[in-house]
Amino acid sequence: MLARRAGRLAVALLLGVSAFVPATGSGADPDRRIGESALLVAKPHIQDPNFRETVVLVTEMPDGSAVGVIVNRPTRQSLATILPDNPRLARFTDALYFGGPVEIVGLFALFRAEHSPGAALLVSERLWFALEPATVEQLLREPPEKIRFFTGYAGWAPGQLSAELDRGDWWVLSVNPDVAFRADPSGLWEELSTRARAITAAR
Repeated sequence: MLARRAGRLAVALLLGVSAFVPATGSGADPDRRIGESALLVAKPHIQDPNFRETVVLVTEMPDGSAVGVIVNRPTRQSLATILPDNPRLARFTDALYFGGPVEIVGLFALFRAEHSPGAALLVSERLWFALEPATVEQLLREPPEKIRFFTGYAGWAPGQLSAELDRGDWWVLSVNPDVAFRADPSGLWEELSTRARAITAAR
């Protein structure tokens, strides 16, 4: 499944990233903080294959919708291996991550920087999430020291995530940038699930 997604992404990159990435308002202030952010840890009863045993870095938007990326689903591909003949992508040898089931042939980025080179969501201090085509393109040209690329992202309509939280589908933890960029995310869900249970039990 992930290999097929990577193959579709290769086609998207060949045709140009901007044609496959949804716009989020190119006139937005890149330094504006939008909504509240958190780490969502899927509870064991979630059986949806898109979110089973996932950790999602999510930002709630002012209209009640939410966007984010799954931070513990690396694929077996990198940008460099998907398009080995593209010299611009040769430096990107880290694993490409499956960010979620929305726009799975799009390319998105999570990165750390003082400022974003274009429109992006400020998730927490110096931590940005880029969905805009122009911003992703700029990050490919001049990547910051900490950056991770994702195919697809996770998204909730207004009120949908609130309903899932009320239903008890997710544990909610504070954003930790080190978690988002962990080199080996295997075991991350188990670790954060244990932490969330301990916090809940201590209340």
